[in-house]
Amino acid sequence: MTATRVLLVSDTHLSPAAPEAEANWDAVLRYVGANAPDVVIHLGDLSRDGTHDAGDLRYGRRQLDRLPVPWHAVPGNHDIGDNPWPGASADWTVDAGRCQRWLDIVGADHWSLTLNGWTLLAINAQLAGSGLEAEAGQWSWLGEQLSGLSENRRVALITHKPVTATDTELAGSPAHRFLAWSARDRLRGLHRQTPLTLVMSGHVHQYRLLRLDGTDHLWVPSTWAVLPDQAQPILGMKRCGIVSLDLASGTSPEPVLVEPDGIAQLTVGTDIPDPYHR
Repeated sequence: MTATRVLLVSDTHLSPAAPEAEANWDAVLRYVGANAPDVVIHLGDLSRDGTHDAGDLRYGRRQLDRLPVPWHAVPGNHDIGDNPWPGASADWTVDAGRCQRWLDIVGADHWSLTLNGWTLLAINAQLAGSGLEAEAGQWSWLGEQLSGLSENRRVALITHKPVTATDTELAGSPAHRFLAWSARDRLRGLHRQTPLTLVMSGHVHQYRLLRLDGTDHLWVPSTWAVLPDQAQPILGMKRCGIVSLDLASGTSPEPVLVEPDGIAQLTVGTDIPDPYHR
């Protein structure tokens, strides 16, 4: 069976106010045009500040529509606000209005995709712990999706925030770096009957492939810029780029980090300012 080529992009931080982000996105577009993957999946933080500026979200949507292949996307904290956590500012916290704005401008915030013997389940990670009606609806949807799958089905989860890491990394990380503990525990319960083969996430602006408890955790880097070491420890590889992987029935994908021709390797605070990033 011919494999399905999936291209993963994340943390593009697109905005009319961020020309360097669009320049790197142009490099991605050229790569997609030359290599023709079957689908592009965006793992969140499409926009620089869609949380506060609908114009940034609209701009990001227009950039997605420049892709010459089908695309799907989930929101990130810069698109609709972050999960509530101790000390979090209400000005940056997800709410129903921001979620609706994503739905109106970009599209669905959770969805399923069947590709070549794989089931991809994408969730809105920003809802975790929010208490919003949409969070309960998403959990119900995810449970229904998993209950209908056969035990030997290969399942991949798509989420903006990484689900987990090593125990040491989890203990030493700020609350907003990974999926909320409550959601992590609930996911573990849901997947006892249908184990996850692969988890794909963005958010950390680093490339990494980590195997934990039989599941591969793939971190997709930013196309925009990496964070300086004093702001974020090195957990994987700090490179701007995208990830290509082939999905085929009965096999485990081997992700490849791609740095498209023309993409600039930028660092926040050194090469570019960013007052909004946390």
